[in-house]
Amino acid sequence: MGKKGQEIVGSEREAILAQLRKAYLDELLAFYSYWVTAIVAEGWHGEELKEHFQREAMEELGHAKKLAQRILELGGDPVVAPSEWEGNANAPWTPPRGDRADADGMVKDQLEAERKAIEVYHRLAQLAFGKDPVTYKLATELLEDEVGHEEFLESLLARKGA
Repeated sequence: MGKKGQEIVGSEREAILAQLRKAYLDELLAFYSYWVTAIVAEGWHGEELKEHFQREAMEELGHAKKLAQRILELGGDPVVAPSEWEGNANAPWTPPRGDRADADGMVKDQLEAERKAIEVYHRLAQLAFGKDPVTYKLATELLEDEVGHEEFLESLLARKGA
């Protein structure tokens, strides 16, 4: 990041970097959660659910990439060993249900994870507001995506009547 950008972010740089790192790890965990759930999920709307989880996995990976880029721009390092992801994230990863045919349960689990992501990006936007406009814009962009994910998952459950 350039001199003027550093000046604008100022003393909040470390706090913003810390929250970006946690959100970045959340997204990596979300990617893996959606990806592995797409592989093992069985049950209602089988192909539709798998396709949705595959798309979500790629979107979450895209979020991680954007966060990693911002971390680098702020002079941080996004490299974290996979063994350290969960312990340094905001929340634990969401594994697929033991009952691979419990699609409703898997959707509910992912819905809860999306709601946590909404909270994370809301907090990040609040932290960055008025201090780091680039991170603020990124946080609100990702917040909008997560709100859309929540809405879609809720609609899946509503169609099913769960």
